[in-house]
Amino acid sequence: MKTLKRIGNWFVHLFGFNKNSKYVSSYLNTANMRSGIYMSAIIVILEIWMIIRQSIERVSKILATQGGNFFQVFYSNTSNFWLMLFMGLSLALYCMYTLDKKQTIKKAIPVFVSAGIGLLLFAFIDYKSNLAALFTPGASVKNVVVASLLFSFFISLVLFQISIILGTIYQYKGGKSEILRSVIVISLFALVCLSFGMMVSYGDFFGWAKDPTTGLNLKETVYDQFGNATQVNVPAYKQIICFLMFTVYIGCLLIWKPYISVGILGSIFLGFHLILVHLPGINRPVQDGDTVNYITFFISLVMVCISIYSQRVAEARKDEELEILATEDTLTGLLAFEYFTTLVSKKAQEKEVNVGEWIYIFLDITSFKIFNDQRGFTAGNQFLKDVGEILKEQFTDGLVTRQSDDHYVVFCKNENIEEKVYNVECSVEKLDLDIRPGVKAGGYILKDKQEDPHRSVEKARYACAELKKRHGGSEYLEYDQKMHDNYRLIQYVVRHIDEAIANGYIKAYYQPVVWSENKELCGCEALARWIDPRYGFMNPGIFVGALEDAQLVHKLDVAMLRIVCQDLKKNLDAGLPAVPVSINFSRLDFMVMDVPNVIESIVNEYGLAKDMIHVEVTESALLEQGNILKQSMKELKKKGFALWLDDFGSGYSSFNAIKDYDFDVLKLDMQFLVGFNENEKSKAVINSVISMAEQVGMKTLSEGVETEEQAKFLREISCGKLQGYLFGKPVPYEDIMKRMLDGEFAISKKFE
Repeated sequence: MKTLKRIGNWFVHLFGFNKNSKYVSSYLNTANMRSGIYMSAIIVILEIWMIIRQSIERVSKILATQGGNFFQVFYSNTSNFWLMLFMGLSLALYCMYTLDKKQTIKKAIPVFVSAGIGLLLFAFIDYKSNLAALFTPGASVKNVVVASLLFSFFISLVLFQISIILGTIYQYKGGKSEILRSVIVISLFALVCLSFGMMVSYGDFFGWAKDPTTGLNLKETVYDQFGNATQVNVPAYKQIICFLMFTVYIGCLLIWKPYISVGILGSIFLGFHLILVHLPGINRPVQDGDTVNYITFFISLVMVCISIYSQRVAEARKDEELEILATEDTLTGLLAFEYFTTLVSKKAQEKEVNVGEWIYIFLDITSFKIFNDQRGFTAGNQFLKDVGEILKEQFTDGLVTRQSDDHYVVFCKNENIEEKVYNVECSVEKLDLDIRPGVKAGGYILKDKQEDPHRSVEKARYACAELKKRHGGSEYLEYDQKMHDNYRLIQYVVRHIDEAIANGYIKAYYQPVVWSENKELCGCEALARWIDPRYGFMNPGIFVGALEDAQLVHKLDVAMLRIVCQDLKKNLDAGLPAVPVSINFSRLDFMVMDVPNVIESIVNEYGLAKDMIHVEVTESALLEQGNILKQSMKELKKKGFALWLDDFGSGYSSFNAIKDYDFDVLKLDMQFLVGFNENEKSKAVINSVISMAEQVGMKTLSEGVETEEQAKFLREISCGKLQGYLFGKPVPYEDIMKRMLDGEFAISKKFE
């Protein structure tokens, strides 16, 4: 049964009985339109050549020997060629007009003119002479058949030119039935070609070969079964090529479903053959060899039709898949983001879309990571689909896309946005009443119809990010002038980071680190500062965050390492005091570069000892990039660099970070000391963390030390190192060196 089913499926697909998608059908129709242009060009060239040839070989001789009206003689002997010429020209213009995306009345006029002239030519045809056999009693079968085919040729040609005119008008008026309209035109074109081919081939097939010098019929000798010789006329078989040529045109260039092509070709070949062999009054036999060749040609033509159709369908389906990928989000079925931006650009140019009346909405799903972790990826994917449906239902007048992950963008009218976002929030929350996911949305009102949609979406996203920082109860925040100023600054940072590094706008500021027991200087932390000629002293929170979002922070961190190494090298070469410096490396550094080898390479370049550079990694980086970082940490330790765990306690602290990684120093975040005097629990927590670090062999350092009371407490509970405003703010290299040389700091003889 399976084998039979496979054979059945193969048969259905081979002959095109399966239903094609609209895209594939349109693709095939477009291919036929292009083929129509090529065919038309061949016909036009061929008919021009035939008109010239007929004028030289026949018209000129008739005028020279018999005289007569030039126009009458010329047109009566070339009329069919003129009709075919304008048929080809009309089809070419029609196909080009159909394929043109911008269809105007000016572009339609050449089609009307060509088709109109094609119809006008019928007024000058001598119907009485051409079709006389149809109305003459006793006319030969051959003449009746030829006249009938000629009549079919005329009728089909008139219908074709009329269909060209009507089809062009229908298309200009915005008609939607593109495929049906084109099929009618192409079918009539095929009928004209076939009737013309059959007429020429049939008439010439039963003609006799002529001697080129005498003009008399050529004779050949044939022998009967008794050996008797007889002289007979030599038949001119070769003109059947005209018929075969047009069947190739129809079968191979104009591709319908194979079962349609096979039906049309089969009917044509069978009909032509029956006329040749079985029509009463035809006395010429067709030889067996010609019949075999005839059938073989038909079978070959059918196979070519099927092959071309299969190839075109395969190409169409491949293109369809690529177009779906380019225009549709494969998960949710929403618009693909890049396609969305293209549609928005076009939409913004429409007259009804006014500045200030349309808006971009960027939506971020809250608690989606928790949902994914608890419900699984399959449920997570379904959740994203459901959110897409909610957005389409709520923003019915807009364009909706999923930009990435759980981020969606809507371009819609700026009406009741807060209410709509609230409705989305309620609907999303109902998708899981235990986890209660929700949305945060940022809006950016369209202010310039020429603005790149990518930039507009980024502004809406920026507003959403600002909303999330506020941790409030609101679901929606609109982009304002203050955000715009910050946004411009962020864009400036991203575009000018290379320039800032090259021109020395990036500086290393050093904050002292002292031993808690004697307050001797035992190191410094290097902090990045950007002093820009345009914006002045930039907020580190702005430019560091901007570079992290743009995944360019590794450029800043590498530049900082190089600046620190230069300063240390300068001190050592001059015999000046030098203390180890710790530098913070972002989690993103480990994603975009080989951090251990980069650090080692730069340190070796300046000839520094490995213990002069301490590598700080934030606790949050371990949670987000655990596997990558674990290997990098091992490499750094192996190369001889000290590792510091920075900002411990700044977020959701995980003791796995202490258990799973081999850090040398644990840095307590300054948040531990907030409310130090008011909350006795702070002291107990700090004491327990330091005690735990000691038990696992880690030294400790506390940031944010601002008072002597805090310093005394930390010393008493054995916190080894202290850092904070009590001992000095971050200052430029020259200032920290001055304090060291002036004796303001007692420089320790031990650093670890």
